[in-house]
Amino acid sequence: MHEHGIARDLWKLILSKAEENGLNKITKISIVLGEASGIEKDFLNHSFVDHIFPESEIAKAAKIDYVIEKLSAKCNVCGHEIKPSEMQKLVCPVCGSTNITVTGGRDVYISSIEGE
Repeated sequence: MHEHGIARDLWKLILSKAEENGLNKITKISIVLGEASGIEKDFLNHSFVDHIFPESEIAKAAKIDYVIEKLSAKCNVCGHEIKPSEMQKLVCPVCGSTNITVTGGRDVYISSIEGE
């Protein structure tokens, strides 16, 4: 379960940003989770709620909101923005090129932290 390691890395960033902003209590964390990131939301949430938050006074009652980011890509040949519904294969539906770049939906990151 590599989600636990990822949760720990995100937690370090959360604590750093909370300290930077003078927060003594974290009430809400928003996490963007790319649908092609390979990260299971339930496992990531379990790591935070059952392992990380209980160890920390600052986030004992914090709520986590997950925003799922859809997979998106762009053709490097014709410039077509490939929609998720067009991605059965990693081929441009307009020109047929396989020279495409994934532009979204691969990452996991903290989009905001709220607190007091």
